[in-house]
Amino acid sequence: MHRRLLLAAPLVLAAFPARAVPDEASLRALNKAVVEGAVLPGYRGFASAAGGFAAALAALAKSPGEAAPLAAARQNWAEAMLAWQAVRALRFGPAAMFSRAPRVQSWPGPGDVIGQSLDTAVRRRDATLLEVRSDTLSNVATLGLPAAERLLFGPEAASRLAAADAEAAYRAALLGAIGATLAAIGRDLLEAWAAGPEPFASVMIDPRPPYAAPRDATQELLRALQLAVRQVAGPALADALQAGSMDRLENWRAGLSGRAWVAQMAAARQMFRSGFAPALERDGQGALALSLGQEFDRVVLAATLPWPAEAAFGEAVPERRATLRALQQQAAALADRLAGELAPALGLPTGFSALPVD
Repeated sequence: MHRRLLLAAPLVLAAFPARAVPDEASLRALNKAVVEGAVLPGYRGFASAAGGFAAALAALAKSPGEAAPLAAARQNWAEAMLAWQAVRALRFGPAAMFSRAPRVQSWPGPGDVIGQSLDTAVRRRDATLLEVRSDTLSNVATLGLPAAERLLFGPEAASRLAAADAEAAYRAALLGAIGATLAAIGRDLLEAWAAGPEPFASVMIDPRPPYAAPRDATQELLRALQLAVRQVAGPALADALQAGSMDRLENWRAGLSGRAWVAQMAAARQMFRSGFAPALERDGQGALALSLGQEFDRVVLAATLPWPAEAAFGEAVPERRATLRALQQQAAALADRLAGELAPALGLPTGFSALPVD
């Protein structure tokens, strides 16, 4: 199916005649619309959700053996993880400083570096991890959302938190540090984008270093747009399908993988709708804007599964894995179109297709 979609791409491209690419004013308007319509709301949402998660973990630390605080912490973890998907692909600017993006969420990979690092920290009762610092390059594996998922949703998470021993106390304290760190990173990201004498939003809208012209900022946003789509078809889902095991998915412990895909695709669609599609329409390329918009809708719909993605793995449900393969292929095909059609329509170089995903 994927091959048929890729083979069809040149035919789709041929349906849209070549036109003059957008000028600097149009690209500046595109950048402004994406920043104001997608990027800033995304960072506001994450800062708010991370703050709520920190408060829930602080409450859990006071009563780690009770069911209600644990349930609230788990719910707030899910809200923070879903909110992060709106900005996860924005790896440039403030997110690149102090390893902020990978400190919030990094893919553990086949070796599960996060799980191993977390086990070591708990065994040693590593007190250095309890110091809350948002401006550091360390602790990528132990103070992010994936580590919190293991501490909250792991097979023995509840019983270990309720054990009332030294390990339980450390686990609760480490969760508190994770929450406070993520809240600080959320605040720092939002402040860097929206506040101060030179917020990064203004750098993207009225380009200056590191961008020489509006086209450079547009290229950065397009790279993030395609990366967001490729992450849905990326290594976690590919590994899970190849291994036939749900434990290769990023959020399988919480059963949140499918909802995270929807959140990320919906955020990518909002980026496209807010700025890229209007730029194409202003430039007389409304047919391409409509076609790509419809494809975004189809991928979001495909990601909206009627069952948890984790439920696709088991001997009795091979048809569900086929549904996930179809989603992966649709997302990959859309990413190819963004590189092969949207980039040249905006006068930008192609070649985004080799981007890493995590």
